[in-house]
Amino acid sequence: MGGLDDLLAESEDRWAKAERRAQGVADKGLSKALTTYFSLYLPAAVVLLFIVGAALGMLLFQGEWANARTYLFAGTMLAGIGAIIAGITYNTKVISSAVEMGRMNVTMSLNADEQKAIRRQILGQVTLRPEHVAVKRAAAVQLRKALATQLIVLAPILEFQFLVQVLNNRNPIGWLSAIVGIAFTVSLIVPVRQFLALGRFLNQTA
Repeated sequence: MGGLDDLLAESEDRWAKAERRAQGVADKGLSKALTTYFSLYLPAAVVLLFIVGAALGMLLFQGEWANARTYLFAGTMLAGIGAIIAGITYNTKVISSAVEMGRMNVTMSLNADEQKAIRRQILGQVTLRPEHVAVKRAAAVQLRKALATQLIVLAPILEFQFLVQVLNNRNPIGWLSAIVGIAFTVSLIVPVRQFLALGRFLNQTA
């Protein structure tokens, strides 16, 4: 029995550390901050910068409409750079302040199986177990923040990278970039669904 008691004691110690790290971790409006960015700030910035970039392209190339593709390229480049800068700035100023992250990963002290079980529960993949809810909520907040950063910062970078490649490539092979870009766009469904699932979990356990 000594071996079993030791294992139980180790498990309790791991969870006790996780409970301490979970203290103070909280979501203070991450959904609203992300929705505002994608429904207001990002579209407005992209449209404005695209128009400015296209106009600059027309001035640089003497306004020849034969170079319409060049105007699109210039507008897309400026809009892409602006979206990247806006995403990084918004993530630093707004997204980070919408979450109390704590000092470190709350599940760091848990073993791999325990971490996997928590992830599956907070994502709604398995039935939620009632114990250690505080740790699970904190883990959900931290994962949600990571997903929000991924959507705001990384998604525009890759999307505009593919658009620029397509517009700048006059060979048929350039359409491969478009296919890859479409595939990447579809793949964004996964982090979006996870973000929403984590929001439902936090609401259900509030």
